[in-house]
Amino acid sequence: MKKTIACIVALALPAFILLFPGTEDLLLSKIISVQNRAEKHIVQPIPTALAKPYLNAQNFRFPGKVKAARRAELSFQIAGQIEQLNILEGQQVKKGYLLASLEHKNHLYAVRAARAGYQASKLNFQRTSKLYKENVVSKAQFDTAQSVHDIARAELDMKEKALTDTRLITPFDGLVSKRYAERKEHVNKGEPVLLLQDVSGIEVEVQLPEQLVALGGTEILDQLNVCFDANPDLTFAAEAMELRMESSNDTRTYALIIKLPSPADMHILPGMTATVSGIVKQSAKTKAKNFSVLIPVEAVVFDPNADPYVWIVDPQTQKARKQQVVIGPMHGNSIEVTKGIRSDELVATAGLHSLDEEQRVRPMKAGKKGLEG
Repeated sequence: MKKTIACIVALALPAFILLFPGTEDLLLSKIISVQNRAEKHIVQPIPTALAKPYLNAQNFRFPGKVKAARRAELSFQIAGQIEQLNILEGQQVKKGYLLASLEHKNHLYAVRAARAGYQASKLNFQRTSKLYKENVVSKAQFDTAQSVHDIARAELDMKEKALTDTRLITPFDGLVSKRYAERKEHVNKGEPVLLLQDVSGIEVEVQLPEQLVALGGTEILDQLNVCFDANPDLTFAAEAMELRMESSNDTRTYALIIKLPSPADMHILPGMTATVSGIVKQSAKTKAKNFSVLIPVEAVVFDPNADPYVWIVDPQTQKARKQQVVIGPMHGNSIEVTKGIRSDELVATAGLHSLDEEQRVRPMKAGKKGLEG
């Protein structure tokens, strides 16, 4: 269409200028305006191809990091000065072990005072109850004695709990992996003192691509094995335990927790690196709508100064959208795209360098050429 208009202008313009000298600028601007308006209504047909789903080899390998099966930051439930902290980082401890304690003399005195007050209120309540049954004292006096007794009991319970809270006890068998405080240091209520990790079982966290999550997540993973970088010759059977439902903002992946018993012949600690391998079940192939796709290699523009990209054509909006892609290996005359395109999307296969996102386009009809396409 552009060429047709240009030819007409080239032939007609000299003749018009000879007949009407001095009007060439006005005439040219009018012609350009008409051409621009005409181009806006033209829907340019372009050759396209359909992105087809592709699920590559069934095997997969993901890097991961070891985590403790359980971890807890232990803290005191009251503020105070640490009196005892005879524990080292890396030390194994059993459930119920005394890890640390606060200076507790004041709390001990408070318990003794509260217990004395409770005993006095108890005797007074018993005496008042007896007199009340004999109609010697009023109901109001009885109620007052009972209230004083209840308050004294609550006060004693609070003081005894505060005394108990001066001791930090191991809640489960584990490994002390970090000390946040030192002896004679003052700590606030809830301030972490020790990090305890349960290493009786091992967890490995890997990042699962969103394509695999869409295909079924843990349901399509089979024959999971873990090898640790500290000794890659040893492989351990494992199972998927948990798939977190919130993705990473940076990588668009989902954290998958793999569980296995702690190896007897290796000393595995949290933070070590590992590799998780396995296979994707055959049933996942039928769900591969959002997995890798295959497109003709001519649909990809390889820019030496930027990432490869394609033009995605939307027949509804009659627009083409430039989309950066991550490419994989060649498969015959097609190329695998692992990121950037969904299956069943249309990509332009010709005229890629002349496309822009403002012009109107549509898929070319099969067997047609030019504007008839």
